[in-house]
Amino acid sequence: YQRRVRGSYIALHSQIHSSCFQNIYLAGKSITEKAVNRIVNGDTILIFKKSQLILHILLEAKAQNKEFKVVVVDSRPDLSGVSSCERLTAAGIPCSYVYINSSTYIMKKVTKVMLAADALLANGYVLGPVGTAMMGLIANTYNKPVIVCCETYKFCERVQTDSILYNELADPDSMLKTLNAEESPVAGWRESPNTRLVNLVYDTTPPALVSIVITEIAELPCSSAPVVLRRGAVKM
Repeated sequence: YQRRVRGSYIALHSQIHSSCFQNIYLAGKSITEKAVNRIVNGDTILIFKKSQLILHILLEAKAQNKEFKVVVVDSRPDLSGVSSCERLTAAGIPCSYVYINSSTYIMKKVTKVMLAADALLANGYVLGPVGTAMMGLIANTYNKPVIVCCETYKFCERVQTDSILYNELADPDSMLKTLNAEESPVAGWRESPNTRLVNLVYDTTPPALVSIVITEIAELPCSSAPVVLRRGAVKM
């Protein structure tokens, strides 16, 4: 019995390792090769917060001796863009760091926007960190191309057009952090029956705001999501 259990454990571990290697590592490598080709000398690329895939693309472009600048747009409460900026500057990539409320000003100097996706829904909407939709809307207003990088394992059969019907809520107390360590004006929100802090994790970006989605199989429009989902179903 123990041998059968151990054999099943080894087989399961092998399947998980193989799936991660194909769907994450190899997919990320393929996406990186395609995305790097879209970066040209003189580009000013805007990224939002932190994405390991986007960082890998930019670092690979730098390794190929491409000359470009990066604008890191960040937002509270996690300020994960700080880590992105530190990693890129350490690699010798010129970076600017701005808060999300300055994105309308900085967008004038940007040549393209590169965003990561947490999911691509069946109706073509992009699910990403809250603030992603704002980046797409501002870029569209200034006629800047929006490039979304997403592995096909993140394609989802769910249909959603807003971030209110279904979302995840992060810790509301994380919104109380201030840069100067002073007490937040809403620190006592739990004592007020009419006050509630809502810390949304994701938002949805309409497909009309996305220029192209780069996946490991091809560069696709958002409208191709159902085709990729059917392809995955047939393979299974």
